Amino acid sequence: MDTTAPASTSGSGSGKPTHYRVHRGDSLWRIAGKRKIYANSFEWPLLFIANRDQLQDPDLINPGQVLKVRRDNGSDAVSEAIQKAKDTPRFAPHTGPREKLPIDY
Repeated sequence: MDTTAPASTSGSGSGKPTHYRVHRGDSLWRIAGKRKIYANSFEWPLLFIANRDQLQDPDLINPGQVLKVRRDNGSDAVSEAIQKAKDTPRFAPHTGPREKLPIDY
């Protein structure tokens, strides 16, 4: 059961959040996979792209950050995000943002 509350919900009446507050142990993969976010972990690049103003590296998010959750992603953007997620190399631990990301998000 998902007990994590979103930071806020959209005004469209969809009940789906437009923002998400990061909690300890979260990753973009886990957040994207949540039923009320995208329900597909492979869509995590959509979160990274929507939050490039505050994220330099998709592996480095911090508890308390509030991420935008875009609800206007077209099917082409979703397909591209899924492919980028599949093309991204496996996670390698690091503590600072990488100078060059493994692929162009």
